[in-house]
Amino acid sequence: MNYIIITFRSRNETVKFSQFLLNRGIRNNIVNTPKEVGVGCGLSISISENNLEISKRLLYSLKTNSFVGFFSVKNIGGKRVVRSI
Repeated sequence: MNYIIITFRSRNETVKFSQFLLNRGIRNNIVNTPKEVGVGCGLSISISENNLEISKRLLYSLKTNSFVGFFSVKNIGGKRVVRSI
């Protein structure tokens, strides 16, 4: 399964942005941040790859102090591969 995660340093901002996306009809889940990311509060938001651009626009329209980045998560040959995008 391929998906995108949005990572923050603050759990509070993670939860708030997840709700912000839901209120705008963008499905998402709060997930554990993959250890490969190496930063963050331990929680991230997962979204489908189809929702990346709208999520970026919405995030960049807000003032957030703890945003870390967007990461692609892919399963390749049974192994999880995480990369910054």
